[in-house]
Amino acid sequence: GTMPDQLKTAATTIATVAAVIQKNSNGKFSFEIVNPDDPKSSITRQTLIDTYKLQPIPVSFFSDQSYYLDLLLTINGQTQVLSVATDYSEASVRTAIESGLKRGTSGFLKVVGLWTPPPSPAAQFGGQPDISSWQAVQQQLGQDYTVTAVDLSGGQVPSNVDVMVVVAPQNMSDKERFAIDQYLMRGGAVIVAAGNFVIAPDQLGGLGLQPVQNGMQEMLDFYGVHIDPKLVMDPQNEPFPVQVSRVVGGLPVQEIRAVNFPFFADIRPAQMDRTSPIVSNLPFVTMNWVSPITLDATKNANRKTSVLLQSTARSWLRTSTDIQPNLQLYPDTGYLVEGQRQSFPLAVSVQGSFESFFKGKPSPFNTNQALPAQTNPSGVPEPTVAPVAAPNFSAIDQSPDTARLVVVGSAEFVDDTVLQLSARLTQDRSAANMQFIQNAVDWSVEDLDLLSIRSRGTITRVLNPMDQNEQSTWEVAIYAITLLALVGLGLVWYYRRRTEQPMVLTPPKEASSE
Repeated sequence: GTMPDQLKTAATTIATVAAVIQKNSNGKFSFEIVNPDDPKSSITRQTLIDTYKLQPIPVSFFSDQSYYLDLLLTINGQTQVLSVATDYSEASVRTAIESGLKRGTSGFLKVVGLWTPPPSPAAQFGGQPDISSWQAVQQQLGQDYTVTAVDLSGGQVPSNVDVMVVVAPQNMSDKERFAIDQYLMRGGAVIVAAGNFVIAPDQLGGLGLQPVQNGMQEMLDFYGVHIDPKLVMDPQNEPFPVQVSRVVGGLPVQEIRAVNFPFFADIRPAQMDRTSPIVSNLPFVTMNWVSPITLDATKNANRKTSVLLQSTARSWLRTSTDIQPNLQLYPDTGYLVEGQRQSFPLAVSVQGSFESFFKGKPSPFNTNQALPAQTNPSGVPEPTVAPVAAPNFSAIDQSPDTARLVVVGSAEFVDDTVLQLSARLTQDRSAANMQFIQNAVDWSVEDLDLLSIRSRGTITRVLNPMDQNEQSTWEVAIYAITLLALVGLGLVWYYRRRTEQPMVLTPPKEASSE
């Protein structure tokens, strides 16, 4: 009874669409309209708060009245909160219901929502294009899923999205963070590639790093996943391809030479959680310019967590963003070793119930707009402020246990520019990184059959990494074996010469004359 007049038609639209679906379902779908304020209703406002974490919507900013306008869909005993576009048109309502039915049913092609940073203002107006792009990950995920680029500026994830992939979150508004938060609160799956640094051109025109501004660090901290604003340096790493020039026969020749680059951590099976289906069959993964992750033990006490990737025990942390090596001062590593060497988590997965980051906070939609000025008794103009109403959907304070979150401490491991650099040495590196993100999506939508099928196609075989001492030992051993082999061949040749018997020459027969 407290529902605003402009929304009363929404309830009629929902009932109309649901009735059509019920009619065509052959008895497999049913719906009912519940009024929690009805004394005879088995579902009260308190039930909605306790069971589904649904808060009522205030009629206006200063009103003490509130109402509900939510859709709950139950399939096989599991209930999900449906997200409907704020226009509540028949098409929006039908899309929300059908998408929920597909999410709860096997055999449908899943939809991956992909968010990447929008182009910079300079690139939009014909200036220098951005260094970073993420076309490869979109194309790779498009092989098995329907990938759609999402705009979160309206504060809502589209209702047909089954898993949300957020790459390099930066310069985000509270409305965009609210959209991701509420999607997770509805029991959705979110994958975040959220390093604290992104590549940018330096003063000399080469590659450099700059810190991320206005990302998701504070919200992830609230969820119990902290990303340290430092860089992991690992002596077990993927070399960095550098173009060098040398003279051959008096002619200059350009070639690609690989140099030691601790910023590119080379993660092998020993540094993976092989019990997790995300990485159980991966031969290796490269984490580029990655930051360490810490799981809050208190906040994650009742959740299922996994450290998917971690660096080797000889890694250290770096605070400087200068990526140029100094081989004269540090011939072994190229960089100063700071602090204690140890292993650092680089990617984690968390499954369970999360509390909303916006619980108890002002809604990001309640912005203030100045109305025409009024004159007070003193004669001084005084503007009045009126609140802007929030969209017509409830804010959920807590998610169900089905919510899933995957956090990677790097966004550059799927950056097109970085993948192109790796491809100069081998294509296998970029393929492994793409498979990691695909496996994370499979796990998020619980499509483990597809994950196992893809893993069987992993035929890349790589050499085991070795430290400097092992490399020196093998190098000396190879030289020694080669030398011994040459000495052995020489002895065999000498023995054969000593034991060789001279050939007996038979004199030619004289020709007889007739």
